[in-house]
Amino acid sequence: MRFIKSAMVFAMLLCLVFSGQAAVVSEAAGEEAEGYISGVVREVNPSLGYITLYRWDGSGMSPEAQDNLTRFRTYSFAYSIPVTRDGHQAALEDVQPGDYAFIQLDEEGYVARLSTRSYYKPIYGTIYRVNLASLVLKQDDGIYRNIPVAVDVPIYQDDQPIARTQLQEGDRVRILAQIDGTSIHIAGIDLLKDPKPVSAIYRGNVEYYDEMNNALVLSGVQEFVNGRWEQAPFIGIKTFPYSRDYNDRPSKRISGMAYIAVQQDINGEDSIVMAAFRAKPQYEMVFTDNVLALSNTLNRLELQNTSQVIGFDAGTIAVKNGRLVDMGALDTMDNVQLSADKAIGSNILMSQVVVTNTSKGKGSLTIYRGRIKTVDPLKSFTVESFAELSGTSWLFNNTPKTFSIDLTATRLLDGAGTGNMLNFDENFVNQSVYIVEDTGRTLLISTAPYADVYEKGRVMSLSESGFRLREAMMYNSSKRVWTSAPNRDVNVPANAIIIKDGKTADLSAIRPGDTVRIVSNLANQDGIIIIVES
Repeated sequence: MRFIKSAMVFAMLLCLVFSGQAAVVSEAAGEEAEGYISGVVREVNPSLGYITLYRWDGSGMSPEAQDNLTRFRTYSFAYSIPVTRDGHQAALEDVQPGDYAFIQLDEEGYVARLSTRSYYKPIYGTIYRVNLASLVLKQDDGIYRNIPVAVDVPIYQDDQPIARTQLQEGDRVRILAQIDGTSIHIAGIDLLKDPKPVSAIYRGNVEYYDEMNNALVLSGVQEFVNGRWEQAPFIGIKTFPYSRDYNDRPSKRISGMAYIAVQQDINGEDSIVMAAFRAKPQYEMVFTDNVLALSNTLNRLELQNTSQVIGFDAGTIAVKNGRLVDMGALDTMDNVQLSADKAIGSNILMSQVVVTNTSKGKGSLTIYRGRIKTVDPLKSFTVESFAELSGTSWLFNNTPKTFSIDLTATRLLDGAGTGNMLNFDENFVNQSVYIVEDTGRTLLISTAPYADVYEKGRVMSLSESGFRLREAMMYNSSKRVWTSAPNRDVNVPANAIIIKDGKTADLSAIRPGDTVRIVSNLANQDGIIIIVES
């Protein structure tokens, strides 16, 4: 009798679902009946045996109820369950993200029955451009689609809600959408995989393609670093394996010069994520300039400070903020570093590599120095007064300032390297420290000594404890001018503050060819604050 009653309830509610009135279920009952769950499918995994639904309460799908999409639930399957989709018998593999699902649970809370109907359609692609109220998506079929995104659309990464500002060009996403002609309604956006940054761009003479080992063998390898081609740290012949995520492969008879972008794999080895093959350059130029205009129709790029006509093609390696992007992702007045060559008899320079970084330098980070007055362990600390680094000077403020401690973000650096924030207590009272803060969030506390000698230059080479600085300049604070200085070795202590691409980093992030700004200690000339400018 109980089974018959349950079956009748399930059938009745299914009628509502398939008549397009899923929203009425919760409105009529006020709450879901015990043992019955409904919602939009976020993920279904037959192999691991679970299904995840948007919405904690199974309420209607109207845009007014959009805030409920920010919660979801996961349920495990029983051993074997009946599945229907759009009124027909189906397999679990037929259920798609975006379907509207109705689930009957057994007494132990496992899925006993599953019925779905097509509702939202999943759209997969790579973000081509992020606009104020929309995304331009390059779909997997190569079609570009402009998708309006309301401010209340939930966005997830690794099952955690994230801010819309965290979406970037080059991100791969899944968008659940209802499309009715020109009208598009978005249920949610999932950042499928946070792409690893491009670790380097190389070029070299093609020796051969190793089909057996799926690798490209190059000689005379150079690396593109801050707008220049520098000799790579390795000499002779170098083998670069192809990434499994990159499908294009050259022919066995490939020759000429290869331009490759690489990412580090899980073993820390460079693997190719994009490759282009060209004739050896006859007439080559490099530029560091601002984008004045870009035409995807003409495949032309105009720079602010040159009259040279610069083209691009499908083989142009474009990198923005460390991610591979299409050339159309570049914005007007983006500062770019570009390498291009001109074929004999041509009037057009063809760009091989275009790199831009809109978050270079210290970005939104602020660097303070002050003497600690009080410490509330694991919560906050207060300095008596503080100075803020501003260009080539410290701006002093004779007022206390309190900094919060976030154990998930705040790091402590002492003379031995990374310290333990659990030991940051009253013993640090009267200690002078540097504090690196990002919009109110304390990222770093350093016990490094005071520094007020300002230098800049380009990194020539690295050592275990620092680097060699060339093209060096030193700031004369009395005359307020930069003057030439001799090349020198810069020692970087364990508690030095290093910032690159608007983020705190360590010595391993610095590369030969980087342009750096240094605040050093007068006594021993150690580099205490190092900001990688480009």
